[in-house]
Formats: sequence, C-alpha cells, structure tokens
Amino acid sequence: MDARQAITDDRTAQFLSRIEAARNLPSLPQVLLKLIEACRNEEKTVRDIAQIIGGDSALSARILGIVNSPFYRRAEKIVRMDDALFQLGRDTVRSIAISASIHQVFSRVNGRSLFNMKLYWHHALLCAVLARRLAEKASYKAPELAFLSGILHDVGRLVLWVNFPDEYGKVLQAARNRSDALLEGELRMGITHTEAGSWLLTRWGLDAFTADAARYHHEPLDRIHSSFPLIKMIYAANILADMPDSDFSRYEVIRELFGLSVTDIAEMLSAARVEVLEIAEALDIQIDTDDRRHQPLDGKDKAKEDALTGEVRDVALLQAAMQGLLEAPDRDGIRRAARQGIEVLFGTPAILLFLLDRHRELLILQDIAGSRLPPGEELTIPMGRNESLPVKAMAQKTILGTPERRNQGALTIMDEKLVHVLGSEEVLCLPLVTQKEAIGVFVIGAERAAVASIAAQSNLLTLYADQVAMSLRLDQMRRAQARLYQAGRLAASSALARKVAHEVNNPLSIIKNYLKILGMKLGADNMVKDELRIVNEEIDRVALIIRQLTDLTSEKDRARQAVDVNGLLRDLSTIIEKSFSPASRIRFHLDLDPALPGLVTDRNGLKQVLINLLKNAIEAMKQGGNLYVRTKCLVTRDLEEMAVKREGKAEQYVEISLRDDGPGIPEAVRQRLFEPYVTTKEEGHSGLGLSVVHSIVKDLGGTIQCESAEGKGTTFVICFPLNRVTKTT
Repeated sequence: MDARQAITDDRTAQFLSRIEAARNLPSLPQVLLKLIEACRNEEKTVRDIAQIIGGDSALSARILGIVNSPFYRRAEKIVRMDDALFQLGRDTVRSIAISASIHQVFSRVNGRSLFNMKLYWHHALLCAVLARRLAEKASYKAPELAFLSGILHDVGRLVLWVNFPDEYGKVLQAARNRSDALLEGELRMGITHTEAGSWLLTRWGLDAFTADAARYHHEPLDRIHSSFPLIKMIYAANILADMPDSDFSRYEVIRELFGLSVTDIAEMLSAARVEVLEIAEALDIQIDTDDRRHQPLDGKDKAKEDALTGEVRDVALLQAAMQGLLEAPDRDGIRRAARQGIEVLFGTPAILLFLLDRHRELLILQDIAGSRLPPGEELTIPMGRNESLPVKAMAQKTILGTPERRNQGALTIMDEKLVHVLGSEEVLCLPLVTQKEAIGVFVIGAERAAVASIAAQSNLLTLYADQVAMSLRLDQMRRAQARLYQAGRLAASSALARKVAHEVNNPLSIIKNYLKILGMKLGADNMVKDELRIVNEEIDRVALIIRQLTDLTSEKDRARQAVDVNGLLRDLSTIIEKSFSPASRIRFHLDLDPALPGLVTDRNGLKQVLINLLKNAIEAMKQGGNLYVRTKCLVTRDLEEMAVKREGKAEQYVEISLRDDGPGIPEAVRQRLFEPYVTTKEEGHSGLGLSVVHSIVKDLGGTIQCESAEGKGTTFVICFPLNRVTKTT
C-alpha cells in the first residue's frame, strides 16, 4: 500500500468515525433486522416470517397494501400475511420491506435544496428495476437480490447528506449532478458515497454481495469485467438509469457486459420507466422524473433525438412482433401471430385478416379480433369487378382507407359492411404482398382521430405486412412440398405393391381351396367351421387390401352395408385371443352395448381400422396388461354434454372405444400421430397403420380421437354418425 492510499483510507476511517460519533445515523427497525435474518435462514418457514412481520402493524399494513395494489394486479384481495408471502415469495417481501423501511427512515431528510429526494428515489427505483431485468436476461438465480441492491446502491449519498450537509452540499453544488464530478468532489472531501453506502449496508447486516454492489458501482470498466455478476448488473443498471435518451453511446458498455442489442436495451429501458411509476405508487414513494441535468436541445437536435428515439421504438416493437411470426408452428399460428402483431404495433384491437383462395377469385376471412360478426357467419369478398377498398388496396398494392373514399362519397356497400363489422368509425386496408404478388389484406378498424397517426406509420405497416405475407407464402411452399413428397412416396409404394400382389394372390388361392376341402371333411355342427369362416373372410380381406395397394393415390369406392359392429368385435376378439401366447399376459375385456344399431358402412374398412388399433394396443403392452373394448350408442345431447364437436346432422352415433394399460404415447409422437411415415414402433401406437386408420375413418364419415399420457395408457375413440339405421339382433 503506497502512502497516498494510506492517507485516503485514514481519511475515510475518520469520516466513518465522525458518522458513528454524531449519532445522526438512522437505524433499521428491529423487526426489519429480524425479517432480514429470517429471510436469509432457509430453516425459517413462511409462517415464521409472517409472525415476524405481524409484530409491526405498520409494516404489515404496508406489505398487504402493496400486494393488493394495481402493480401486482391480483384478481382477489389478499388479507392474510401467509397468503401474501405465498404469492410474493420471501425475497420479494424482503425487498418490499427494506425499500419501504429505508424510505421511512430517511423520510425526514431535507431534500428541497441541493439534495432532491424525489430525484434520488426515481434513480434508485429505476436502477432496481433495470438490475432485476438484467438479472432475468442473464438467468441470474436471485433477481430480487438485484432489485434490492439497485434500491440501495446510492444509499451512501443519503448518509453523507444527513451527516455533513455543509461539506457535502458544496460537493453537490459544484458537481451539478454529474457523476464524474460528484466522485471527484467526494474524493477531495475525503469519503465517497460508495464507501459510505457499503459501510452502512454491512452495519445493517445485509449480505456482502449487496454491500459490494454499492461499493463498486463507479469502478472503471476494466475492473468490472472480472467482478461478480451482481456487481456487473448494478454497474450497468446505474449507467442506464443515469443516461439521457439521446446518449446511445453508453449502450456499448451494456452490450459489452451482457451481449444485448441496442434494440433490446432501448426496449428494456422504456418498459422499466413505466414499471418505476407503478412501483413508486405501490410503495407510496414520491418521485420526480425531471432532473434538468442536461442543457435543453435546440429545435434541430430535438427533432433528431425524437426521430432516433421513434426509430429505436419502432424497431423494438417490430422485432417483437416478427418474433411471433418466426416462432409460429403452422399456418394457423402465423395468422394469430400476424393479428397480434398488428395489435401490438398500432394498438388497434379490431382487425380482420382476409386471404385469397387458391383460384384467386375470393378473399376469405381467416382471422378476426374485436368485431361484431355473429358466430358462424362467413364473410367473403369476391374479386373481379369489385370496387371495395380491400380489392382496390390489393390491386394497387398500397394502403387505402375509408376517409378519402368517404369524402368522395364513393364508399361501397362492402366498405360500409366492414366498418359496421369492426364497430369502428373508419377502416384501413393493408395489402399483404410478397414477390410483387398480393395474397391477402388486413382490414384494420380505427376511430377517426386515430386514422392519421396510424397512416403516418405507413412504412412500418408495409414492412410488417410484407413479413406476414412472406411467412404465409413460405408455409404454403412447405405444405406443397410435403404433399409432393408424400404423393411421390405413395406412387413408389403402389408400383411395388403391384409386383407383390401378383406373387401373393397365388398362395392365397391355394390356402382358400384347402380351407374349403377341410370344411367339407368336418361335420355340419362342428364348432371349428365357424372359426374357418372367420379365417376365410380374413383371406378375402387380405386379397382386397392387396388389390387396393396397387394404386395408393386413387380414391377407393367402398361397398357399404349394414354391419353388426358387436358381432364384428366378437369375431376379432376370438381370433386375437387365440393368437395370444400364455406368456403375453394380456386380458381382453368386451363391454358391448346390446342395443347398438347396425352401422351402414364398409365392413372391410371398419375391420381394418379395428385390427390395426387392436394390434397396436397389444404391441404396446409388452409386459402384459388389459385391453378394454366398448361400444355405445350416443345421441346428439350426449355429445353436447361431453363438449365434443362432431360434423354431420345425424341424431345418433355409434361410438367404439379401445383402451389399453400400455406405456402411453410421448407428446412428440402424439402431435404427429396420424401423419404418414411417422414411425417409431418401439413407442407402440405409431407407424403407417395409424395414418391408414385415420384416412379410412375419415372416408367413412367418422372421427377418431386419441387420449394418452406417458405411463397412463392410451385410448382411441371412434365415432360414426348413423345416417341410416338397421336393427340387428
């Protein structure tokens, strides 16, 4: 240690001794000291902490008042301290209690002259909010500690003002609230506010990290690089909180420490300023946001600042909106994200999204928000000889609105309909253009006073609409490519199937002949003859399937007849149960509705569906288990009570459910369960068979649903409408 450092340390120690001797140092309330210790002790329960807070009625009232304030937006009022702690968490309660207590401790400080308490608290709260947001960005495990450290980082300034008003007043007057000049003046005085603050926080019993954050938040940047994360957060938050909007040069420091973009930083700073106002109101702290530290800008500079600030804001909003488009998994997700992006960017909750049909003859409503359109009512706009605004906007590839048309007396009936549907005074039509081709249009509702401000952002509107159009076009190309790929694979499979069919039909014919001979040798009453009948039917079905496989890409004509569903399931259970080995330990349970009507359908198609599902269930239960098969006749009101939406107008339905005790289907497989060539047979219910099942059920006019959870088995439910009913015995 050199002589200069020794003299500095000695002068600092003298000042700290003077502070202790003056007895003018506020102390934290005893209950708060107990609370700090309890929150730090992991063995203390929520009930223990609630009892400590309950010992101070003023502190209890403050915390309950804050948890019920608009800032936390609770749906129900919280009246018990235990509930408040469960809602907020012990770290948040500690931050609130310390913040409120420190404000109370220093509430009598005279801040009307050189030391402005309202400005002090605005800077402290802003630094706290920014520190917490930086902690969340950096995945720091204790964001509330960052918030508390931000609140307390400048507490040394209060200590120096309270104890040395004359000496420190001269420093403040000379510095004019410039941080660098303030530190230089404090050093000449003999003690800095960082040293005084760190000393006080240690004296109060707060953790060493909080004290260090207060001590080092004005250190040179090269020293901060090698410091602990909390020190970096408070250092960066202090820079941001002390930075005017136009000084974007300081962003480089934050980017260097945390890797954030200018847009991220500007967005975070903007949101933090709003949050500070809410926190100050919740804590009942008066703040002042106008520090008048910087000379007023002239008109030219002010215009540049406003333009730059607006540009940063627009880029930040646009980036957030586009992120939703990039993360959308499919066409429906893109539509929702597109509509939400318009709401975020321009604050217009009344929006219609129209897209062209594939023949480019109609604009079809795809998504809707905040409209008066009755549920179920369709809204389409024909192209061709149509003078409505949406069609004109697409043709001209430019934004058009009702104000100009209204002034010319040229609103069409369709334009007036759109104004009414959106419940607004005016509408703006924003075309979606990609590769110089319009594919749809946003119809945005707005009040007359807001139209000009929205239209003034035409560049931003157009840029966003182009991104929406590009996202929709890319999704369209992905789906078209998937269809071509699937068609190619099916065509290749058909060619292979034709070769296989020729070879397989010969042995099948031989087997059928031998079965016929075997049946003739058996007596008429022999029970085996019924089993031979089932086997013979299955051979015929195999032959039919092979014939159908010769052209997978063509539509199949299905022969429909009255099918005894219960009888079909009994036949299948007989043949399947006899194929079990004793080691399989699979138990078959039938629960068949005796009053089930006959179902007019394709018997072979239904049999194929049931065999696939039964076979998959058996394969899924490698360790054995139960297989439950149930039939039931439902009427329309049963479906309504089950909140199941079915298409069709039939009043009765046949329901077939198959449930197993298997391992269940993983979420990743379940999302694509019925897609062709999605196969992971080790998972049980998967493979090409389920895509065939889905296709057949849909072709027969039915629906199929799957319910499954890993470790809890799988249930398939098939439902067919009874368009024609034939009673069976």
